[in-house]
Amino acid sequence: MYKKDTLKQKEYSVTYIILAVVYWFLSFFMTLLIFELSSKDGSDSQEMTENISSIFNSITGSNFFDAVNVGIIGHIFEFGILTIFTFLALDSTNKISDKTSYRESPMKILQSDNEMNIILTLWFSILNAIFDEYHQLFISGRDGSIIDVGLDMIGVIIVLLMVRLIFTIYLRAKGKQEVRYSV
Repeated sequence: MYKKDTLKQKEYSVTYIILAVVYWFLSFFMTLLIFELSSKDGSDSQEMTENISSIFNSITGSNFFDAVNVGIIGHIFEFGILTIFTFLALDSTNKISDKTSYRESPMKILQSDNEMNIILTLWFSILNAIFDEYHQLFISGRDGSIIDVGLDMIGVIIVLLMVRLIFTIYLRAKGKQEVRYSV
């Protein structure tokens, strides 16, 4: 009995628990930051955008960064960062224990852990983008825009494509293939 217990694998990975907590904290911090930025009324938001625009223009020595371009880049950037943290949080959470991982689930809808993480990250980010624009409907001088949701999704899709590409390159460099489940 003693020998069997010593050979037993650890049920939970402390490393992945810590990583999951850190990445979920960063995901929710980014969500709150986005919410805070969209809580500024129209004039405060415009002033902040113009200040950022002038800083970027002075650094680059150009006039490319007007308020519109800074707004576009801001949407893409903040949702890209949210996507990175959310993907890493889901990935770490899935790796905490073999017993609770997606691979051990009796009902698999997707063919791999990576696909599951990408789809869940996509849903989380879409819901955040929609909620953010809906929230702006109630802020003085702001309005919700489906175009802004589209800009947010550009950031999300760019990051998720990069994640998929990096994952594929990593596996090929290691001479491995992605673990695929039968659906």
